[in-house]
Amino acid sequence: MFLTVYLYVAYKIVFKITRVFILAPLCLLIALSANAQFGWMKKKPAPVRYAQLPLPRCTAVISQKIMAGPTLTANVVFERSQYNYDLAEAAIMKQLYHTLRFHMHAESISNFNTLIALYIEEQRYSEAKWYYLQINNLAHQQNDDNNVIASLVGLGMVKCEIGEFVQAKDDLTSAMDFAASRGRQGDVAEIKKKLAVVEQKRSMNIKSDIRYAELPEDKKN
Repeated sequence: MFLTVYLYVAYKIVFKITRVFILAPLCLLIALSANAQFGWMKKKPAPVRYAQLPLPRCTAVISQKIMAGPTLTANVVFERSQYNYDLAEAAIMKQLYHTLRFHMHAESISNFNTLIALYIEEQRYSEAKWYYLQINNLAHQQNDDNNVIASLVGLGMVKCEIGEFVQAKDDLTSAMDFAASRGRQGDVAEIKKKLAVVEQKRSMNIKSDIRYAELPEDKKN
């Protein structure tokens, strides 16, 4: 009887000790697993914000100068080179051929005048005279009184520039007579002023230098 009681008590003690050693590691394992599963739900720490520091003074000044760009000097005049003259002449000629081909008379006269201005600037008066004659011919065909008078006046003043005073007076007189026949007394008065200028230059023998057109062979040299 005593032995039976002893064995029963020993069994209870061993069972409790065994249950503690088995359950304790199991509970620890469950706790670690739960921590791993729900750890992502923890709030992430806020990122650290750093105050933006201003640029050093020297850097800011250099940046402003770069953004501003170079300073341009106003009223700078560059002389036109011969190459630019040739380009301008070729461009005007191209437009002139187009307007003449399609009988665009007003545009053709405008191109003639632009070309004449270029030749006068280059002192190529012989070519300027020839194109004034083309305007006069085209204006007569179109009964364009304005350009008939303007071309004769221009022709006379070009001849005056190169010392052809007698021919200049003839052209201006023709322009004055044509204007008078059309009752354009205002034009007559203006042409008389130009005749006085021609007469003054003739008496002083004032004339400009003449530059003739270059041949293709001359341009190559």
